[in-house]
Amino acid sequence: MKYGVELLLVNSLAIRQRITSDTALENSLAMIRTYLEDQGIEAEIIDNVRTSYVEKGVPRWCLALLRWIVGLQLEVYQKGNQKLALFLMLFSWPLQALSLFCKRRYMNQMVEEIVKMVKEKEIPFVGIKTWYGDSFQWAIHLASRLRTECPETVVIAGGPQVKVYGENTLKDDEFDLAIMGPGEEILEQLIRLHRRTQGKTEFLKAVRDESGSSPLLRTGGFHAVKCVGEKANFQETIPRYRSVDLEDKILFHTLVDGVGCSWNQCNFCSHTRQLIHYQGRPVEQIIEEMRAMTQLGIAFFRFSSSETPLEQGRNIAQAILDSGLKVNYSMFIRATKVSSQTYDDFSIMIKSGLRAVFMGGETGHDLINDQVMNKGVTKKEIIDTIQCIKLAADIVNEPCRIGLSLIYPCPLVANVTLEDVFAENISLIEQTMPSTVVVNPPGAFPDTEWFDKADQFGFDIGDDFIYNLMRYEYSIYKPAEFWPKLNVSLQGKQSIDLLRETGKLRNAIADMGIPTDISDEYLMMTEAIGYRSKLDLLNFKKDSLLDIMTGSTYYSKDIVKRINDHSRKLAKLNQ
Repeated sequence: MKYGVELLLVNSLAIRQRITSDTALENSLAMIRTYLEDQGIEAEIIDNVRTSYVEKGVPRWCLALLRWIVGLQLEVYQKGNQKLALFLMLFSWPLQALSLFCKRRYMNQMVEEIVKMVKEKEIPFVGIKTWYGDSFQWAIHLASRLRTECPETVVIAGGPQVKVYGENTLKDDEFDLAIMGPGEEILEQLIRLHRRTQGKTEFLKAVRDESGSSPLLRTGGFHAVKCVGEKANFQETIPRYRSVDLEDKILFHTLVDGVGCSWNQCNFCSHTRQLIHYQGRPVEQIIEEMRAMTQLGIAFFRFSSSETPLEQGRNIAQAILDSGLKVNYSMFIRATKVSSQTYDDFSIMIKSGLRAVFMGGETGHDLINDQVMNKGVTKKEIIDTIQCIKLAADIVNEPCRIGLSLIYPCPLVANVTLEDVFAENISLIEQTMPSTVVVNPPGAFPDTEWFDKADQFGFDIGDDFIYNLMRYEYSIYKPAEFWPKLNVSLQGKQSIDLLRETGKLRNAIADMGIPTDISDEYLMMTEAIGYRSKLDLLNFKKDSLLDIMTGSTYYSKDIVKRINDHSRKLAKLNQ
């Protein structure tokens, strides 16, 4: 029997761009489509998260005027005239409201177009890649409309939101199922099961009979019964991007280098939901995927793991050098006890094309890192690792940018004040001088120690906290007073007070001349196009922030074009 399109994959939409790399290639959806095609199952993708998307539906005059006013607002704020900056912000409010109204109307039109397509083609499955905040609310709206207009269509949630919040994503009953973990194999199984059943009701009953009563389906390292020592099954599908997948996107590819985390014990981290420690993907598969991407003009890569251990990184680097590949890549790392081997590892990685790393330092206060974060690293190890990377880059004579992330404020312990933690954070930054610092407010996420033992760590969490947090649009450019209040406090500080403290450290770092909140992949790509000084990065941050605050792409389009031109140029060296 010949089947038509059996699965429509949809990337959920946000009302505004969050970071400049929002419009990266959608590797996970392309991977699912490729895998299913190889199994004889037809799947399609709707991914409207593209560079020019944020401007669509909004009058050009509105964007131009809004950009001019907000640009002036940022300029006078930097000169210290906060009252005039506040006046300009309030003056721009009607334009912001009009822009957001038009954008929401456009997003609702996208929902209706998807519903119409599903209805006309009688597509039995729709899988929605869910993200936080406005994206999640849009995904729920799409699911609700599908349930109304296409009652026989099975709507499945997946993506980062499900990995972080699990069964909480199903509380509204708009999604029929949710997948926590890799989706390729489980989607194939669901589609084949659907072929053997009659109608949605019978199908969902069959799913419950096979998988249990929960509509949350755990796969891969998230599987509820997976043993800690069990080996990951690495048969990763190399996504076959189509020309439409590359249009109006940033040409960098997220590459799976392994799964799990070698530490996997941080008290605050949702990665601890995975029940396996880090397992590296076979290096030959990674090289094969890199080579395939360069044939498409893609030479920038970001490793997907929350941490790439040095041994795996060294093995990948050696294979890149042995193969003669010319690529740039970035990855997440952990601080370590530095030795001559550490220096050798980073040297070979930088030689092979490593151009940026991102390290979760969390705090410069050792007692807090030990008893509150359970990070498993010390301040000295953070400093030594960063200095080792800088030394290796100098000797190899190739750049390697360094991003450092901190959580501030944070839970405290006896005889440690918030002022102590602030001072140690500043000391850590002064002794490392990273390329950028990302400062995050404390978050108690489900199934983490901070959430499960909230009282012990000083969190007071309201009943509606998780529900609202999933829908919370985190925007670092907003003054704390304009953020919606979350029903959570930490050691007496309400959510707004916590955000003010976060902003205090962020401002102190900016006063040191260090740009904040630039992602590792953009550290890599901006360096490639000539943004080599801290002043270059500060200007990049200022101009990209103006785009984000106004919903425009004047600067982003230029940057993306330059990055893509360089990616194609670098990729050609491999042909």
